[in-house]
Amino acid sequence: MELQEAWGRKYPAIVKLWSDAWAEFVPFLSFDVEIRKVICSTNAIESVNARIRKAVRARGGVSNQRRI
Repeated sequence: MELQEAWGRKYPAIVKLWSDAWAEFVPFLSFDVEIRKVICSTNAIESVNARIRKAVRARGGVSNQRRI
C-alpha cells in the first residue's frame, strides 16, 4: 500500500485509522460531488451545534424564570 510505504513509519496511528476505515469510506465516494458536499457541510453544522450544546450545558443553560 502506498500510504503505508510513504507515511507508515512517521504516522503509524493515522495509517492504521485510514486502513481500518477504508471499507466504510469507499462507498461515500460513489455519491455525486453535490451530495458529498451536502453530507460534509451537514457534518460541519452538527459539529458546531454539538459545541454550542456543550457550552450551554457547561454554563447551566438559559433560565426563563424571573428572579424576584
